[in-house]
Amino acid sequence: MEYFDIEHDGRALRGVLHLPAAATGVPAVALCHGFGGNRAEFGYTFVRLAERLAERGVAACRFDFAGCGDSDGDFDDLTVSDQVAQALAVLDALAAHPAVAPERLSLMGMSLGGLTAQLAAARRPVRSLTLWAPAAGAVDMDEAAAKRRADAIAEFGYDDFGGLPVRQRFVDDAEGIDPFADAAAYSGPVLLAVGTEDFVLGPELLERYRSTYGDRLHRHVFDGVGHGFETVSARERLVELTASFIERRA
Repeated sequence: MEYFDIEHDGRALRGVLHLPAAATGVPAVALCHGFGGNRAEFGYTFVRLAERLAERGVAACRFDFAGCGDSDGDFDDLTVSDQVAQALAVLDALAAHPAVAPERLSLMGMSLGGLTAQLAAARRPVRSLTLWAPAAGAVDMDEAAAKRRADAIAEFGYDDFGGLPVRQRFVDDAEGIDPFADAAAYSGPVLLAVGTEDFVLGPELLERYRSTYGDRLHRHVFDGVGHGFETVSARERLVELTASFIERRA
């Protein structure tokens, strides 16, 4: 493992790169964490995934988005478009790494990182796309949820989402994003994992993923768990499923 820090828009994005033992011309994947998270992800699943991928000959980059973890920036400035630009910058830096085959890159993401990854994948020729409980609803809110958020921002200056602020700039940016039309240009295979108790990814959004990706979508449903895949067995299955999917398509 080596430190993998890049500069983007005047900020240092800090990460680590897990490399296979024989690291010459290897495939690589960028791992995009969720809202308010960091490069370890829930239950250290990104650490475990990256280690497993490296054992199987795939380099894995875990990085903190701006304003998160150890990266520079202010979380108040969060927008989806900015995260997409950061993910693309990480892909470009991976492509330039001497151990990595630049034509063999992939993307994966959790929750808001999943939305980020699906949008970024439409703008780079990546080999595969993995989505853990992608948060398309963050930019495609129903009328009631959008009103609740707008009212909160009007009263407090932010919407309190799990103890972190969502500001007006996030809302303004989201208005210009169609999470499915903007992702449709990606033509490769997609792994989508979701729990049956997930409050973020309901049936309507799942159907839109199916419509967008068609028979390229490999959907896996985890019974009895929610947005964070909250059991030991579910997380082990998730890591193994993902590592195998990425390795086979690298």
